[in-house]
Order: sequence, then structure tokens, then C-alpha cells
Amino acid sequence: MSTLPSPPDGVDLTADKRPMVIGASVATWLLAVFAVLLRIISRRIKGLNLWYDDWLVVAALIPAVVHVSGVAGYAVSRGVGQHVWVASPEGTYAWAIGLFIGEICYTLTLLLVKLAILAFYWRSFSIKRSVKMIIWVLVATTSGWAFSLLVATFCQCLPTRAFWERFNPYNPLPPSEYHCGVDSLPFFIGNAIPNIVTDIVMIILPIPYIWSLQLPVQQKLALGGVFVVGIFVTVVSLVRLIQVINLDLTNVDITWNFASVGTWTIVEGNVAILCACLPFLKPIINKITYGRFGSTADKSVNTKGSSKPGQPRQASGAWGMDKNYGSSTTYVRSNKTDERPFTRLDGDESDQGTSGRSNTDMELQDIRHADGSPDGIVVVRDVIMEAEHNPKSVY
Repeated sequence: MSTLPSPPDGVDLTADKRPMVIGASVATWLLAVFAVLLRIISRRIKGLNLWYDDWLVVAALIPAVVHVSGVAGYAVSRGVGQHVWVASPEGTYAWAIGLFIGEICYTLTLLLVKLAILAFYWRSFSIKRSVKMIIWVLVATTSGWAFSLLVATFCQCLPTRAFWERFNPYNPLPPSEYHCGVDSLPFFIGNAIPNIVTDIVMIILPIPYIWSLQLPVQQKLALGGVFVVGIFVTVVSLVRLIQVINLDLTNVDITWNFASVGTWTIVEGNVAILCACLPFLKPIINKITYGRFGSTADKSVNTKGSSKPGQPRQASGAWGMDKNYGSSTTYVRSNKTDERPFTRLDGDESDQGTSGRSNTDMELQDIRHADGSPDGIVVVRDVIMEAEHNPKSVY
């Protein structure tokens, strides 16, 4: 490292960002794993098989853990997070390898999460032709975004290995043997902006269709809030974009300067997985919460009786309607993959409650038009009732 210039005045060479990089990266990845596990358990609690959106979220954990390992594991262990003057001689070399791995894994993680969300929208709103067209456009847009980023990542230096081998402290690749024609900073910004735009579009997409549900305004707002939980990912993306804009890749102290950007990049992918799972965790939260406190007021719809698809089944049992709060007859599909889980809510079994509560709490799963419903009205299934009024009033 004898070719390095002297450190500027005021630089604290003892400062260390490595604990921050490791802590934030590992903690958010573990939260993402935990959220995926809870999502799967929640599906099983409801007796439903995993669908494409579930498997896509599971798949997103693979590039996410490789990303954590490449940056918070390999690169940090060789000096990323320290000032270059005190880092290992391999610090810049490890930074380049970690950056290359991170660019690939970041792209794949976000692609899989976006496709998972779009798959969820597809089974939620697939009866609506207008939504199907938008979903296909978003699938094409996000896939094209990811493909172009991957191509640019592999082609930013030719040969590709020159991206990191030029920083090899022991045997650097001579400049005459490679060409790097991609400016990294514009590349990072060009990566971030389409990502943020598609996030915003995907957050807004379900709102008009949720608003068309014939439900009380309070329920519409609650249901919309579940869909827009992805706003947290957009916030992280914006923070990362600010970090990228302020990044000086020409500064020799790259092992220190890159640590914050690298951390936010990992956190964004992990938070995306986490947020993609949050809307599906209500069954297990109910199971844990109300099981612990012995309440049966807030339970999911379970069915028994007729086994014919489309026939009414009486909700009862541990995950059915509480008899103390009324019951309902729910039209359900026999297909346990939950591909069209929101069907018609209708019932007149009871409109008498024994409690003063009159609120209706609806669990998000999917949205679908009921067969034969006038004007294609969107109606719901998997509704958790705590009501004194007739359940028919919801429909």
C-alpha cells in the first residue's frame, strides 16, 4: 500500500464501520428468513398449499444470503468498513469482488420479490382484464430492468474478471489487457431510479380496485394499508439512492466510503422480502395472540359440511366464526392452493351478537369477482367477523 497518498488531516483511522455492516446485514436477513417462515406457516394454518408468489419469495432468500455473505462476510473480513490506510492490502480487491457479487444479488433479489408481488396481484385481481394488462406490463418492465442490469454488470469490464483483478494487490491485471467502459456512479443511479418508480406503481396499482370493494370505508383503508406496506421498501430505496449520489468512487478511501452504500443495498433487498411477507402473517398472529389470551373473537373462516366446489359451507371450528359473535355461510373453492381465495361472502345465519363490539375485521388474502355478481363487483372471502349486524350488509 506504499502507493497510497497520506490520509487527509482529521481522518480518524481507528473508526470502524464493520460492526454496522455486519449487524445491519445479518439482522435484516434473519428477519427476512423469519418472515418467510411465518408466511409459510400461516398458509399451512389455513390449510393452503404454497403458490407461485410464495415460492418466488422463498427463492429471493438465496441471492439475499449470497449478498450478505459476499459483502458482510468476505469483503468486510478483508477491510471493507475500515479506512484504506489501515485495511488489509486486499481491501480494495475485496471491495471490488463484493461489489460485483452485490450488483448481481441485489438485482436478483428485487426481481424475485417484485415478481412475487405481481403474482400475488395476479391471483388477487386476475378476473379484471385491466389489471392483467398492467401486471403483464410490470412483469415485462421489471424483467427487462433486471436483465439490462445483469448484462451491464457482466459487461462493465471486458474481460469481466478485470472488474476486480485490476485491484489485485499481488498480481494486478495490466491496463493494456482490459477495458472498463461503464461509469459506475451513473450505473448505480440508473439502477435505482427505475426500481423506485416500479415500486411506486406497484404500491398504487391495487388501490382503485380495493376502493371498488363494497365494504365500509374503514375496512377499505385497512385493506389498502396492507397493500401499501411496500412503502417501507421505497423509503429504504430512496435512502440508498441518496447514499449513492453522495458516493465518491474516485476517492482512494473506497473501503470506507462504500460501507454505507453497501449496507443500505443489502438492507433494501432484505426489507423487500420482509414487506412482501407481512400481509400474509395475520393467521399466525391471530393464532399466537388469541391462543395466548384465550380469546376466540378474531378467527379465520374455516369450513365444513358440503365438499362440492361453489356450495355454501358453514363456518365453524377453531378457525371459524365464533358462535358468540354470529356466523356466516361462505362460498369457497375446494382447491386448497388458494388461487382465487376471495369469493362471495353471504349469509344470514345470525345477526345477534353477545358483545358490544360491532366492528368487522377483514384478513387480506386475495380479491376476486364473484361469479354472477352484478357489474363485476369485487367481493371477499376469508373475512373475520366480530359484528352485531347481519353479515349480508358487508356484501
